[in-house]
Amino acid sequence: MQVLLTIVLIAAAGAWAAAVYRRLIYLRAQVKLAWKKLQADQSNDAVKTVYNKHVVLYNNALDSFPAYLIAPLAGLKPANPFK
Repeated sequence: MQVLLTIVLIAAAGAWAAAVYRRLIYLRAQVKLAWKKLQADQSNDAVKTVYNKHVVLYNNALDSFPAYLIAPLAGLKPANPFK
C-alpha cells in the first residue's frame, strides 16, 4: 500500500512540474512574440507596455514556487524589461 501511495505522489509531483514547465514555456513565448512586435516599432508606447507586462508576468512566474526550482533546470532565465 505504501509503495502505491509513493508512486501516486511521485506521479502527481511530476504532473505538477510538467504543468508549471508548460506555463513557463507559454509565458516565454508570449514575451518573445511581444519582443518581435516591439522590434518592428519601438516608438509605439502601447507595444512597449504590452511587452513590459508580459515580462513582468513571466518574471513573476519564474520567482514563484515551484517554478524557481524548475526554471534553472530547464535553462529559463528572467527577461529584461524595455526601458
